[in-house]
Amino acid sequence: MQILEAYCEELDETIDIYGAQRAYFAQPAGQRRRFTFRCSDPACRAACNPLVSGVGYHKLAEEREKFRQIHFRAPPDHPHLDSCIWVRDEASRTAGDDPAGTRRERAKATDVIDVFAPRRADKPAGAAAAGASAPTAAMPVDGDAPGRPRTGQSRTGLLEKFIDCWAQFEGDALKEQTVTIEGERLSYRQAVTQVRFIAPATNGRRIVYGGARISLWPADAPKRVYINFLDECEQFGEHEGSRKLAIDLPLARIDDYAGGGLLLSRLAEGRSGKNYVRVFAWGRIEDNGAKPGWRLLLESLDNLVVKVIARAGTNANAST
Repeated sequence: MQILEAYCEELDETIDIYGAQRAYFAQPAGQRRRFTFRCSDPACRAACNPLVSGVGYHKLAEEREKFRQIHFRAPPDHPHLDSCIWVRDEASRTAGDDPAGTRRERAKATDVIDVFAPRRADKPAGAAAAGASAPTAAMPVDGDAPGRPRTGQSRTGLLEKFIDCWAQFEGDALKEQTVTIEGERLSYRQAVTQVRFIAPATNGRRIVYGGARISLWPADAPKRVYINFLDECEQFGEHEGSRKLAIDLPLARIDDYAGGGLLLSRLAEGRSGKNYVRVFAWGRIEDNGAKPGWRLLLESLDNLVVKVIARAGTNANAST
């Protein structure tokens, strides 16, 4: 049974798995404790209080190139009410009298991202005025309100959620599956482009990715982090003699961001030397001012994904 949201006892609220991941890494390093999750349906929780398992949200590094999809799971020995939203949803997704194609479409509507809506700010509109702070990051990231039927499309504004979905496809499936981004319908293959293939004509209209190195500046009392892509912008001309691409972020901006604990943990793990880093980003490439090369500007840190991948023979999550 697929569960997209769960009630967290420690946070006293219903969140999706990406909200759980952010909240986990918002805890101080060395004091992080996994959460206890229950069914998000209030009536089901009141009657049965079934346990829900959070899978993978507490892990920092990927164990392989095919990124896992963190998720909630319903243990079979913790039954739910027949009227539970997730039981009813599962029944509608797998109805035996539906044609196989219809069943696949219903599964697709909840499993696969059809719309990626890049975010325009690090905080939701009005959050600063309301005195919202970044550290807990416990709010739901995406999805319909608990208990409401889901729509026929799966939409997200969190780039990582889309990338985790994108990573499950390969070969011809990347050409067949489509996503709409800012009104443009693209195949999964078109939507995510390596740095060396991004062109001026598609600048700011594609998700770019590639291997990267991470550095802090200045070394003695860091105030900025630099994410330097290994590949260059080969389709761009040189700027001040270079085609290199970097993301330059103030650490203060990350500290003030709802997912800052997770991002900082990944950046530190990526600099440890025992892993390598793959970065995905939605933004616009501009010249780097008086400095050589190009820079990728991000309107929101939700449009940045840093994946730390363990090298063969290392313990992927020894530091968590």
